[in-house]
Amino acid sequence: MIKVIHIVGNRPQFIKLWVLHSELSKQDNIQQYIVHSGQHSSREMNGIFFEKLQIPQPDYTLSCDSSINSSDDFIAICSKQLQELFLKFTDAIAFTYGDTNTTLAAAIAAKRTNTVLHHFEAGVRTGEMSMPEEINRILTDRLADVNYCCTKKNYNTLLDEGYSTSIKSEMFLTGDLMLDAFKKAENIQEKTVSKEKYIAATCHRADNIQNSAHLNNIIDAMNTIHKQIPVKMALHPHTQKKINEFGIRPLFDIVPALDYMEMQRFIQNSTIVVTDSGGVSREAFFAQKPSLIIMKNPFWKEIVDAGCSINTKPEKLGILEKFEKVQQLQPDFTQPIFGDGNAAKNILKIISRNIGQD
Repeated sequence: MIKVIHIVGNRPQFIKLWVLHSELSKQDNIQQYIVHSGQHSSREMNGIFFEKLQIPQPDYTLSCDSSINSSDDFIAICSKQLQELFLKFTDAIAFTYGDTNTTLAAAIAAKRTNTVLHHFEAGVRTGEMSMPEEINRILTDRLADVNYCCTKKNYNTLLDEGYSTSIKSEMFLTGDLMLDAFKKAENIQEKTVSKEKYIAATCHRADNIQNSAHLNNIIDAMNTIHKQIPVKMALHPHTQKKINEFGIRPLFDIVPALDYMEMQRFIQNSTIVVTDSGGVSREAFFAQKPSLIIMKNPFWKEIVDAGCSINTKPEKLGILEKFEKVQQLQPDFTQPIFGDGNAAKNILKIISRNIGQD
């Protein structure tokens, strides 16, 4: 019997957990545990996902939440608690997702306790070391015993960094669990088609919402676009807090935080997606919607290279100029950038191989 400990803390991780936990549950000799760091603790960004997606409630919930203001303090406190937990297990796999502070905390804890570390979403690079996610993902990749890559570009990045030679870490191209989730949601939710033409927008990245100039630029640009095509923004609670704090006035429609299924319908029924989210930009690609990514260096440049998206800095004129170009795109969404929707099955095969079960 092998034990898989899933360490999660935010919305994208809950979604990936949803499909992987379900797939691993098909194997009798895999025992799973869910550890919630507490990184997202509000019902809108946490409880609603477990409820709506029917994910089993966490077996362990740590005391690491938004009240810990410093990222370094969060990582230290979370890692210490995870080390204490990992020491209670033998022959366990610590399974981490993405590039959050929770991810890095789990990676450090795994190495401190000689726990085998698996990292999903390895090899993503922007080249922007000022971005916290970049630091988290590079360090986690380096510490992982097994790295799972969503795209061929991610896999080649690890090869270029020496992961097949000087860095002894197993690496696999599995495809994207987010695509698995999208296909699963597509199969179980009712098909709804809106005749309303609108822009689906999101904004939550720390660099965009904590910088008043950046947030003003984004909201002001959306106000301008709203005069041409209705804009609806699914608002992250932190973004709403900053909008109020900076005295910014959105003139478009504000949509309360959405659960996963609602978010997919929100994207599916839109005309164009405008976002600063790596997850939402992928979901736009899955839904075959052209997108504008408000990031200087997007996480998934593959979407931009495929002609399905354009990225921009958080500057009003740049956003408006690039939005005009997005409307003129003739994207090809048939390219299998993120695999075929069988990432969870591929991961199960790899884990099963490691416990002698084909």
